[in-house]
Amino acid sequence: MPTNTAESLPADSSSVRYQPLPTTREERGRQIAKRGGIRKVGARFAVPSQSIGADAPTYIVDIVEESCTCPDAELRQALPRETRVRCKHVEAVWFWLAWEGAVSVEGNPVEAPKKRKTYKQNWPAYNAAQCVEKERIMMLLKSLCEGIEEPPPARTGRPRIPLRDAIFAAVMKVYSGFSTRRASTDIRGCAERGHIESEVHFSSVIRCLDSATTTEILIRLIEESAAPLAEIENIAGQFAQDSTGFSTVTYDRWFDQKHGKLMAQHAWVKLHLMCGTVTNVVTAAKVSSEADCPLLPELLKKTVQRFDVKEVSGDKAYLSKKNLEEIESVGAVPFIPFKTNSVGMASKSPHWRRMWAHFSLRTEEFLAHYHRRSNVETTMWMIKSKFGGAVRSKLPTAQVNEVLAKVLLHNLCCIVSAITEFGIEVDFAVKPSPSAPPVLTLVQP
Repeated sequence: MPTNTAESLPADSSSVRYQPLPTTREERGRQIAKRGGIRKVGARFAVPSQSIGADAPTYIVDIVEESCTCPDAELRQALPRETRVRCKHVEAVWFWLAWEGAVSVEGNPVEAPKKRKTYKQNWPAYNAAQCVEKERIMMLLKSLCEGIEEPPPARTGRPRIPLRDAIFAAVMKVYSGFSTRRASTDIRGCAERGHIESEVHFSSVIRCLDSATTTEILIRLIEESAAPLAEIENIAGQFAQDSTGFSTVTYDRWFDQKHGKLMAQHAWVKLHLMCGTVTNVVTAAKVSSEADCPLLPELLKKTVQRFDVKEVSGDKAYLSKKNLEEIESVGAVPFIPFKTNSVGMASKSPHWRRMWAHFSLRTEEFLAHYHRRSNVETTMWMIKSKFGGAVRSKLPTAQVNEVLAKVLLHNLCCIVSAITEFGIEVDFAVKPSPSAPPVLTLVQP
C-alpha cells in the first residue's frame, strides 16, 4: 500500500494538496537536529545516524551540493539535482543551521533566522505565589469588602445578609469555578475562617449576582484593587486597551429565510478593559456590547485617577481623532497604528498630524512602543486560562457580574504575585474613615 510521502505522489500531481506526515524525511531530519550531535567539519557537516547505539554510523553532508554519504542519498545521486529528494540528514543540517548559526551557499551568505526572544520565568516567586494564592486572595477580598456601605435595614421581614458578605461569597464562588450549590462548601469554609460573619446560602449568592447594585460595587472594587500596584506601573506609565468575549450557556436561535433552516449560536458577553503593561493589572473595566473605539476615553479617565499614564496603546479599532485628543489631553502619548486608507497631513486635527508624522517617519520607534499592546492580550489570556473563558450564569445581569468578578480576582492574583516577585507587602490597616474603603499601600520590606 503506498504511503503518503513525496515519493508516492505521481509526477503530474502538482495540483494535489499534500500535507506531509510526521514520518517524512523533513520530520525525521527535525528529530535528528533536536537530538543534537551535528558538528561542522571544514566546509561539510558530520550528522549522526537516527539509530541509537555505540555502532551507529555518522554521515558527511555537503549542503552546497545537497549530497550525503548515507545509502538513501547515494541511491538518488544519479538523478538530476532539480528532481533529487533531499535525505533526512541534509534536512537535519538545515534545521540545525537555522538555530545555531549562518552559512554561505555558493558564495552568497545566508543569515540564519534569529532565535525567538524568550523571557525567563521567576519560578521561585511563581511557586511561592501559587502555594498561598487562595489564602491571600481571601484576605485581600475581605479587606476590600469591608469598605462596602451597607443599605439601610428593612423595617419588616427577616434580617438581611450583610452586603459585604454576599459580595465576598459571590466572588469566591466564581474563584472556585463550581456551580453556586457546589461552591457552598468553600463559602462555608470562608465563614469558619472568619472572612464573613456566617455562611451565605446559595440562593442569596444567586440574588447577589443578579443585582445591578453588585455591578457598580464590582467595578469600584476592580479600580480599588488596582491601586496598590500603581507604584510599580507608574515607573513605565504604559497602558493598553482591548476587548474580548466570554461565551455563555445560552443560545440565540432564529430561522434563516435564505437557507431555509433553523440557525443557532452562543451568546457572548463583551469585556472592555485597560491594563498596565508591567503587572498586567486591570485599571478599568466595563462589560458592554458597545464598539471598542467610543469606550477608550471612559476607561482612560478612570485610569488617570490612580495612575500616572504616559503611553496608551491600542489596535486600529481605537483609531479616531477624539481618542488621540483624549490621550494627549491627559499628558500621554497615543500609540495607535494608522490604517491603509488613513488621511495623513491633510487632516485638520493637530493630534492626528503629529502622530501621523511619528508613525511615518519613525516607524520602528513607533512600533517598538506599540508592541507593549501585546500585554493586554496576555492579560486576557491570564483571566480566561485561570477563571475560564465562559460564564455559568443564565441571566444577563448575572453574566455581567460574573465577568467582572473574574477581572477582580485577576487583580487580586496580580497583587499576590507582586508580593512574592517584587518583595513588597500590603498594609491592610490604613483606613481614612470607617465608611471609606481600606487603602492598600505598598510597604517595602
